[in-house]
Amino acid sequence: MRRTAEEAAATRAALLDAVLTVVAREGYAATRLADVVARAHVTRGALYHHFRDKADLFAAALAARWGELAGEVLGALDGDRPPLSRLERFVADYTRRVRSDPRFRELLEVVVLRTEALPELAEGVAGKRVALDGWRQALDPVLTEAETAGQLRPGLDARSAAADVLVLLHGVTVVTTLDAGPVDPDRLARTLVRGLARRPTDHPPENPT
Repeated sequence: MRRTAEEAAATRAALLDAVLTVVAREGYAATRLADVVARAHVTRGALYHHFRDKADLFAAALAARWGELAGEVLGALDGDRPPLSRLERFVADYTRRVRSDPRFRELLEVVVLRTEALPELAEGVAGKRVALDGWRQALDPVLTEAETAGQLRPGLDARSAAADVLVLLHGVTVVTTLDAGPVDPDRLARTLVRGLARRPTDHPPENPT
């Protein structure tokens, strides 16, 4: 019984990896389940034992891959360093990871570039919105700490700063996965933080009353 459970788990994991690899190569619409099961070295019956259809398999694959990598990716935001220093480290680490971690790069390429807005993926699109909210929630403590300490530039609050960071990360993902040009992770991170940070020439923040 234990061997059967282990084999079932291995089959499921192989399918989750295979569908992302095939979608990264072909795009979601052109991906055939025949190609997925061939990549995973399993039968079509095994696929339907675990998943209802292609959309169900794809949604599970995205959730599993992100669950695997989220702690590593977001871990740079933790620690005792000043908040904008932690943000700078996070952006630099993210940029390096897109280039050097094949599993992270594949996940981002699939989500950003290879998934069409199809009716069958409506649940997946909703999931992307939930994921974006998750990114904002991860960034919020760091940026709120910076805002409270008066470290953000005048007129910029934590929520708006989080949106700026997400836009930059999206651009990094597109440029890097398309090999559209060299990106210096440290320089990019410094440039972002300089754009968010209060400058010495800015008026000091008002004291709360």
